[in-house]
Amino acid sequence: MRALYAETTGESLLSGTPAELLALAGLLREGGGDLALPPVADPAPYDRALAEVRVRHRATGKVRIRVDGGTLVIGGAPEYLAVLAESVAGFAADPDAGPRHHLHVEHFPDHFYLAGDSAPLVVGFSGDAPSGA
Repeated sequence: MRALYAETTGESLLSGTPAELLALAGLLREGGGDLALPPVADPAPYDRALAEVRVRHRATGKVRIRVDGGTLVIGGAPEYLAVLAESVAGFAADPDAGPRHHLHVEHFPDHFYLAGDSAPLVVGFSGDAPSGA
């Protein structure tokens, strides 16, 4: 799994194998945890690679995605993290999804589970780097 970050847009890309993405969905669903990520030699078209994904369950609040130093932090109340978990798991398990398919997780007004200050996230399969980062 890898996480990349675009300084200019604030967007992150989180990509992995279907099994890795399903494991992430498990962390989102089951209480959180930390995932150490391997180094990435060339994060292009993004600006830099992140070293860790940190999932944190909070007592209340919609999901907030942010980058803190070298860490992609995903936090929120369990009921909202469960919705994100289902989206990630559904994407990872989709038999029709090819290597260029990706899932956008972006806030819009009245979003059901994302906080207004949540940073945009693209979830993709390993090797996927959607253009426009």
